[in-house]
Amino acid sequence: MKFNKQLTALAFLTLIATSGTVPAIATQAQTPAEQLCRLRAGIKPVCTVLVTAPIGVAIRSGPSSNYQKIGNIPYQHDVNVRVTKSSREWVKLADRPGWIHSRYLEMAGD
Repeated sequence: MKFNKQLTALAFLTLIATSGTVPAIATQAQTPAEQLCRLRAGIKPVCTVLVTAPIGVAIRSGPSSNYQKIGNIPYQHDVNVRVTKSSREWVKLADRPGWIHSRYLEMAGD
């Protein structure tokens, strides 16, 4: 049985486009914070996350541990965050001033 390479490639690309899967290249371009919120192009970059660190997570005045600590969010509390491209692994609180590190968070709900 002979395969037509162009037809096989077209069928493969069609399968990817219609199955809803995202190529690995697009996923790798996302920051850890964007992956946390499972962001897709055109979606507002706000999500609810849950604090997973047993001691809670520090709220900083900017997106780095070098910024002043301005508060704390306790373990198992949820909070709305906003993700920006420049924030890398830090997420901005959506409802009040401050930044928290995405390492201590997980997506809340589905």
